[in-house]
Amino acid sequence: MPFITFIYKIDRCTFYGKYVFQQISDDHEGLDDEIRGILLKGVNAFRKMKNLDPIKKIMIGIMSYSFDHFAPCFSSEKEIQAFDFYCEDVNYYEHNMYINGIKLMFNLE
Repeated sequence: MPFITFIYKIDRCTFYGKYVFQQISDDHEGLDDEIRGILLKGVNAFRKMKNLDPIKKIMIGIMSYSFDHFAPCFSSEKEIQAFDFYCEDVNYYEHNMYINGIKLMFNLE
């Protein structure tokens, strides 16, 4: 499955993320815009669990992009825990999202 690895900044803190997807839209201005919505929803869901205010601004930098449908891209639990944010598509509306290795439970609909 294809994937994007990236860094993101909230205020002055830098974090690392990985997004594993089945397909990606080609109607965007950049890969950072492709993951911005999913990243914000995941981060804000985590912040809500911690009774923190939602964020509106986030800076994203793409580190790598793989569009190889033939190479397996399955992550171990240890790899998922290595990223501050990890997301994999289940289908168009469902994603498995993790922040600091903690699975978030919600749909993006």
